[in-house]
Amino acid sequence: MGPEEFYNRNRLKLINRETLFEMRVKSLDWMLGCYNKGTIRRRTIINLIPLQNLYELLNHMESVERYEDCMIIKEVIDTIYEQNNTKSNTMSKKRRDEIIGLLTNTIQKEKEKVGGGNKDIIEKLSKKLNQVIEGKKK
Repeated sequence: MGPEEFYNRNRLKLINRETLFEMRVKSLDWMLGCYNKGTIRRRTIINLIPLQNLYELLNHMESVERYEDCMIIKEVIDTIYEQNNTKSNTMSKKRRDEIIGLLTNTIQKEKEKVGGGNKDIIEKLSKKLNQVIEGKKK
């Protein structure tokens, strides 16, 4: 190891905790912008930044009363990590139409069978068809 490498390694140790947290918050703001533009995937962010680290950062920024930074961190948590809770449980129109077509076709085929087909299957498929038509997903 040369003197330049030694100097640079020791210089990294001099960065205090406050500066480190400041850099993390700025990078989170940049990362959220990239996510909103679509240039970085949600799965990549989740794999690189554990949610627990964000909560620790949020607690630290709150303890030093940096509420603007807390807003950025909370927005990252809400937008990326808590996304499943805010998602609507509706399916796309194309998928809905496809399912309606398949269910209708299956019900029709079952009714055309000798003796009217299996009544239990027809009843269950009809209930499912009504749920899909109403827009409910399971």
